Amino acid sequence: MATNNSISTEQSIVKAAEEVFLSKGFAMARTMDIAKLAGVNPAMLHYYFRTKENLFEAVFAQKIRHVIATMYEVLGTDMPLMEKIKMQVEMQYDFLLDNPQLPFVVISEIARVPQRTENIKAMVGGQVLKIIEKLQAELDEAHREGKIRKISAFNLMGSVISQNIFLFLARPIFQAVTDMTDADFEKFMASRKQENVTCILNSLNEGKF
Repeated sequence: MATNNSISTEQSIVKAAEEVFLSKGFAMARTMDIAKLAGVNPAMLHYYFRTKENLFEAVFAQKIRHVIATMYEVLGTDMPLMEKIKMQVEMQYDFLLDNPQLPFVVISEIARVPQRTENIKAMVGGQVLKIIEKLQAELDEAHREGKIRKISAFNLMGSVISQNIFLFLARPIFQAVTDMTDADFEKFMASRKQENVTCILNSLNEGKF
């Protein structure tokens, strides 16, 4: 059985690895930098994770599980439909504000190692489908009652994800063409959440009648 000390050491390594991977990406990250940030020697890092790839997988899995847990925390409840959609947009956006480099790193790593999509499916595929099925049933009911237009849960979640993620991915281009400083862009992104909520909720009523 792992001791509290060993658990703490492993968690410290994963936390340090997350910071390094998100700031430098997988290719540029060095295990020596991760070990130094975690306050351990490289041999200790090797003892727990063996390779940089294994360490990245640990960070990757932690982030994916957090995203799915957050989805279930909102969409798996019985709160009113429009309220839960609003909360889902907001919570996903807040997560991205806290992890602005994550979309870029995830997409680049999936391009580098396509097998990662299968890993994601194995980790959370069943959970996601259950959440989507529940959401679809609620969307269908709201449509029958004349409250929203007919829409698939997959299309809705696709809109939420694309609406929230796009500017994080497009930041270098957006700043280049607008001459925004880093500070200005961060202020803009912090104020963008409500606009995304409004766009998503309004889209549910387009062409309803």
